[in-house]
Amino acid sequence: MSSLGLSTLLLASCLSAPVAAYAGAKAEAGAGKNEDLFIFTLKYVTLKKGERMVVPVGEFTLDYKDVYTLEVPFSPPPEVRRHFGHEQQAELGRLLNAPKLIHKVRLYNKSGQPFTTAPALLVREGKLLAQGMMTYTPHGAACDLTLTAAVDVKVSKTEKETKRTPAAARWESTNLQRMDLTGTLSLTNLRQQAVEVEIVRYVLGNVNGAGQGGKAEMLNVLEEDSGISASAQPSWWGWYNWPAYWRHYNGVGRFVWKQKLEPGKSVDLTYHWYYYWP
Repeated sequence: MSSLGLSTLLLASCLSAPVAAYAGAKAEAGAGKNEDLFIFTLKYVTLKKGERMVVPVGEFTLDYKDVYTLEVPFSPPPEVRRHFGHEQQAELGRLLNAPKLIHKVRLYNKSGQPFTTAPALLVREGKLLAQGMMTYTPHGAACDLTLTAAVDVKVSKTEKETKRTPAAARWESTNLQRMDLTGTLSLTNLRQQAVEVEIVRYVLGNVNGAGQGGKAEMLNVLEEDSGISASAQPSWWGWYNWPAYWRHYNGVGRFVWKQKLEPGKSVDLTYHWYYYWP
């Protein structure tokens, strides 16, 4: 765990111009909680119309750590994909391009004040690292700021069908076959330092287990907060009129791993699931 200096800035209004403080008073910045709201206040400053200013209202030293995350969304099943046109197929190919690990900085808020939702600029030794969006983070919680894609950690995905059972279930007058599948996510660390990786793989169907200490779970897709992250939400979901049997026999599963990958080392993460279709 390392430490990082963080300045919170209060921004006000339009075009650049000198700041006018009335009666020669010195500007003061403060903060306090009002019920469920946390208010940052600025005293003894007035602005003319069209003026703007930047005032630091707080500076903190925080603990942080580097994390590397990988999210692999689910792809359309065969009976859905064949209904897509050429443009939809091309867009789908872009969405499901080779997965990449994302390097993030995880900040631990022990400042006594919340972090508000706002753009964040990351600078190290006077050089720009990245610009991202900080989400609201109360005291005692943590938030992730994205740096960049971790190109020195190679990722590949392979999946195959292991078994097919005809007429495994019946929905009204339709026989459904069951396909058992297995997949592997392979990661190789080409960096000079060890990395902590957090991997999530979503699948359509029913989970059957995960290797290498991974966790397999089914998500409640009927709820608005389904557990599927915003980055893994499929834009193609509304392109297809899903049949009645689908939700009865299938669902959305999730596999989760946390691994420490030493320099030059590789790991293969395996997962198993099954799926019903006509």
